[in-house]
Amino acid sequence: MPWIEIALSPHSEWNEDGLKDWALALGAFLNERGTELDPQIRMLPGYNVVQLGVTGIEDLTISSTERLVILRGLSLNGNVESDFARFVVRFALQMGALGVCVSSSDLSEKSYWRKLGGVIRPDPVPLMGSICREKVGVKQLYKFGLLVTYEDEPILCLEPIACNAHSSGTVSLAQRRLEKMYGGSPIGFASRMAAHCPWIISKVQWTDLLSFSRLQAFEILAGTVNKNQ
Repeated sequence: MPWIEIALSPHSEWNEDGLKDWALALGAFLNERGTELDPQIRMLPGYNVVQLGVTGIEDLTISSTERLVILRGLSLNGNVESDFARFVVRFALQMGALGVCVSSSDLSEKSYWRKLGGVIRPDPVPLMGSICREKVGVKQLYKFGLLVTYEDEPILCLEPIACNAHSSGTVSLAQRRLEKMYGGSPIGFASRMAAHCPWIISKVQWTDLLSFSRLQAFEILAGTVNKNQ
């Protein structure tokens, strides 16, 4: 399915605290146009999903880690959907997002998105071969979110979470220091695909990426925590 990206240049910082108001504003916008709606927000590590449940509009993902608004399942069937798309772009800018990503199954809609500044991105392709450890890197994103890269391309987003047990692999000094600082419980990472990942990766590749990035991720996380103290 084609992806369209609208890059934004916000004049404010990311305003995640206003997410509930933002979701209510989306609902009010659609209700004004005759659609009864009660937006539901699913809060997950590093991102939130606003489920709209409207025909022609599936859901919105608010990615705090990447500072993106991701719109899925939107079909431009009429004025309501077109107005909604412009509304989302305007609010994303006010929220401090760096971009809006849209999945669109209708190729005829490309011209509409281009008028809003959208750039058509190629479909991801399978990543061939085994993961090479030397090509895996980790970068800090927003707050404590981390980005795993492969060949300098974004591939996974990581968000620190409390766990019941340690994952397999070496427990570094940085990880032990963090766990001691936060009460002694094991710390791990929730992982998900990055919005700009150019590849489709297998389960084995996903596991290898997490394994190869783990130690570096804890080192960067420990440094971020120390800076924020």
